[in-house]
Amino acid sequence: MKWLLLLGLLSGVAGATEAPQAFAWRTPLAMDASAPYQRFILPQDAYLHAAHSDLRDLRVFNAEGVPVPIARTRQAGSSEKTTHSSALRWFPLTGTRRVASDAGDAGLTVSVRAGSDGTLVEVQSGAKPAAATEEVRRGYVLDASHLEKRANVQALTLDWRGTAGFQLLDISASDNLQDWYSVRSGAQLARLDYNGERIERRRIELNGLPGRYLRLLWRDPAQAPELTSADVEETTAFWRSPPTEWFEPQAPVQSALKLQTGEFHYRLPLALPVSRIRLLLPPGNALLPLEILQPERECRHWRRITRTVVYRIGDEGREWLRDEIALPGWPLSEFILRIDSRSNQTAAPQLQVGIEPEQLVFLAEGKPPYQLAVGNAKAVNVALPLTTLVPGLGGSNVPQIAEAKVLPASLPAASASQPGALQRASTGIDWKKAALWGVLLAGVLAMGVMAWKLVQQINQKK
Repeated sequence: MKWLLLLGLLSGVAGATEAPQAFAWRTPLAMDASAPYQRFILPQDAYLHAAHSDLRDLRVFNAEGVPVPIARTRQAGSSEKTTHSSALRWFPLTGTRRVASDAGDAGLTVSVRAGSDGTLVEVQSGAKPAAATEEVRRGYVLDASHLEKRANVQALTLDWRGTAGFQLLDISASDNLQDWYSVRSGAQLARLDYNGERIERRRIELNGLPGRYLRLLWRDPAQAPELTSADVEETTAFWRSPPTEWFEPQAPVQSALKLQTGEFHYRLPLALPVSRIRLLLPPGNALLPLEILQPERECRHWRRITRTVVYRIGDEGREWLRDEIALPGWPLSEFILRIDSRSNQTAAPQLQVGIEPEQLVFLAEGKPPYQLAVGNAKAVNVALPLTTLVPGLGGSNVPQIAEAKVLPASLPAASASQPGALQRASTGIDWKKAALWGVLLAGVLAMGVMAWKLVQQINQKK
């Protein structure tokens, strides 16, 4: 029991001595003072100056120098949609309609029907009254051949002149203006006007277009209106990955490994969660099949991380470019770039590594201003799960989380990265800390003396 108490006191001493001055790199935060929770994306310098690749030494301090509760979380990608309209050209489809006439017998109609063997089966004749005809509009053909992704068409919107009421039409599609396939049957349009008010339905839902042309045929040709516009709505869905933070370009290092032609060794300042690598390809055409490998000192059978092809190809003002390589995102401190010897690439390429930085959420305890700190080799992980830090997360009634902003570092990055920067940051005597240590040690000694006396009394009674 005595030893457990002593360990608890010592852990309390260690926690009490964790102050901003014990961290080699610090930077202030600007925040919305009205929100209890703040979040921001970790800056690149936080990764470069951390004492541990897992960022266990990450802290946020308030104005009193007390660390506040924090949580780290990955940025999530998002599924997004873009919608735009394209106008279509239209061409009227006309037919003739017979109009009754009282001009009497104006002609003779003869009907002949023959059998399959050519023999005459039936002859009919008779007088038929003359009939007048008029040209009517039955529908339209719309030209959608200029659309690149007709499968993305979600709707057709029409506008017309005059013709109020309800209209029914059938829609079919074709690639050759000869073979037609039904797209919508009995689609309804409407336009109702009354007392200066209007309600209407001009949009027809579609699920892609199976052809280059659309044919619209009204059920009642007398209702086919005069079109003034025909537009299709195209919707494209895509996945937006979290933003990538790119580091400065770097060249390969002089390696002690037994590299072969086309193999280049790259070393990072510390282990980083690399999610992408970008090769800086030279101008002109280039095609590089390559591998990314994780070296092992003991053998040359290095572990392959990925295999891919990067290229830059130009043709008459157009360019096809793929210069980025996706990686799993695990911590990586060094890697080998191996270029296929058949590509004839012998020059050492420069490249950039990119990470998907984490978000940090903290509770605004104490008084502002707050500062972000890293760079303490003795620090342990204090981050909480996000659901613990923010009660009710994911529900409808959640405390506000505002967006904070990382300001320029209050400690120069160069000084934080120098060897011994942590020791130099704390060379001066901190009398408050010394007094606290004295009080705590005195308390520990007093507890030890009391425990020793208690043990002696127990032994005497025995």
